[in-house]
Amino acid sequence: MRSTDRSDRPTAPVETQSPSQQTNLKRRGFLLTLGIGSAGAAAIAARSLTTAVPDTGASSGEGTGGAGYQISDHIRRYYRTAKI
Repeated sequence: MRSTDRSDRPTAPVETQSPSQQTNLKRRGFLLTLGIGSAGAAAIAARSLTTAVPDTGASSGEGTGGAGYQISDHIRRYYRTAKI
């Protein structure tokens, strides 16, 4: 029967990388991280452009005798133009 001990297998010599190869790997990792971060930021920006400002309507201020915050037409226009 064969032994399942891993020490019976021959080991390959470990190759060390030159400093230029290590630099290239670091640069690739940085660029990969930069690309993933940019894609995430673009997805968040696209999502924020598609969300609508919740319309609370004039019903929130009714019955209070004009006291309190009320969204009027000029405020709605401002919210529409202030969207990023």
